[in-house]
Amino acid sequence: MTACTTDKAALGKAYADKAKAGVVTDALTQADRAVAEARRMPDYPSECRRHHHSGIKLGDKLGVANKKADIALGNASAQTDACAGWYDERKAAREPK
Repeated sequence: MTACTTDKAALGKAYADKAKAGVVTDALTQADRAVAEARRMPDYPSECRRHHHSGIKLGDKLGVANKKADIALGNASAQTDACAGWYDERKAAREPK
């Protein structure tokens, strides 16, 4: 009747191996979540979506119209530079080293 008995050591090892496999699976799942979160880009700043307009009106003198257009273009360029800098910082933080 020895063939019908349970090898307690082998059974214990099997349960331990099964538990270790479950821990590895959980760890991999958590690692995948952490990687996905780290790669997720933050929301684009609303300031970077703003549009600029010159405000030139019919009848504005040429010098005034030119000045208004120059100010609007300068504001748009400053915004582009700031938003590009914001993006470059975040991209550099996510790129493989």
